[in-house]
Amino acid sequence: MSAPRRLAAVLAGTALTGAPLLTGAPVLAATKCATPARTVIRDVPWAQRVLGPDRAWALTRGGGLVVGVVDTGVSGASPALAGAVLPGRDVSTNRAADTDCRGHGTFVAGLLAARPMAGHGLVGIAPGVRVLPIRVAADEQQGVDPGKLATGIRTAVDGGARVIAVALGSPTAPPALRAAVTYANAHDVVVVASTDTTGAASSSGPAYPAGLPGVLAVASIQSDGRPVSTAGSGGRPALAAPGAGLLSVAPQGNGNVTASASGVAVAFVAGAAALVRDYRPTLKADEVRHRLEATADHPTGPLPDPLLGYGMVDPVAAVTTALPEESGEVAPKPQARPVRIVLPAPEDHSAEHLALITSAAVTGCAALGALVVAALRRGRQRGWRPGGTEDADRRGDMDSPYSGIGSR
Repeated sequence: MSAPRRLAAVLAGTALTGAPLLTGAPVLAATKCATPARTVIRDVPWAQRVLGPDRAWALTRGGGLVVGVVDTGVSGASPALAGAVLPGRDVSTNRAADTDCRGHGTFVAGLLAARPMAGHGLVGIAPGVRVLPIRVAADEQQGVDPGKLATGIRTAVDGGARVIAVALGSPTAPPALRAAVTYANAHDVVVVASTDTTGAASSSGPAYPAGLPGVLAVASIQSDGRPVSTAGSGGRPALAAPGAGLLSVAPQGNGNVTASASGVAVAFVAGAAALVRDYRPTLKADEVRHRLEATADHPTGPLPDPLLGYGMVDPVAAVTTALPEESGEVAPKPQARPVRIVLPAPEDHSAEHLALITSAAVTGCAALGALVVAALRRGRQRGWRPGGTEDADRRGDMDSPYSGIGSR
């Protein structure tokens, strides 16, 4: 089924409820830091409903795999990302990057790794990953120095990232940026970058690093399946993912914000790559890229499509599909791997119970015997005789257990 048809099938008859698209939303504020988000949206966002990552969560949620977010930083103070954000690094100051004034990087990280929260509809596509924030710019709308992008990618690799999401870009690719992508590929890291980053693409060429070999380039689509940009200036994408009217989180506050921010579609593809890398740890980076392309929701017509690539990413198919070209691959059964709670075997107390029973029986018999003896002595003192005939005494039957008990 093509991406537009699949979107229509999922969204048919369903109102796109949720936060309205905010004009001048906190995440897109032009001159000052993002304000705390206060409004909590309970509805599941349209992108989450279409991609259905929850159907893969029984198999994997990311397993603590580290995903680098090369952006404006990621706020560790965002409640939805509590415990998920590593200190990271600001390439300009060499300080931590777990704060985010503008909110663009936090918005991306929310789509990627937001943890489930009571009363919230939003959950990140890979809610078990850890986010490594790499700050390469303070403002996503002012363009990015390609040299800082190069440093950011290398820093993410050295920081242990197995997948890197680059939502910012440059219209040029100097040798340092090309070398950084080569460095990531050599270290078996999947680099995911956007073809439609603000100010990155020129009318005559692609955005970088998305336009470099070995990078998984992502185009943004709307809720009706159409590309966000039809100008084609961003270069040829490999995949498409939701990129308009998206619900995510702000650097501060317990609520949500909605925006159509540039480049944020990379979060969905990077999250899908993280799910694959966790569930299929033996696959190399190029095999992960191929798997994502081969299992995408292909559009009609020749592939790759100039605007949609191989189609909309499908995280569930990417995790579960058996590809014949993967040597030695055995078709997996798409079934859950629930955590089994194994209770310890009950301890064998039978010997103790037998000893207690025996002891109780012996004690009981001794007590009964004492009572009988006492009763006999008392009866003799009072001249009691058994209830039978006097012949019993003459037969010497005083050894009877009932002797001396009765009434005259």
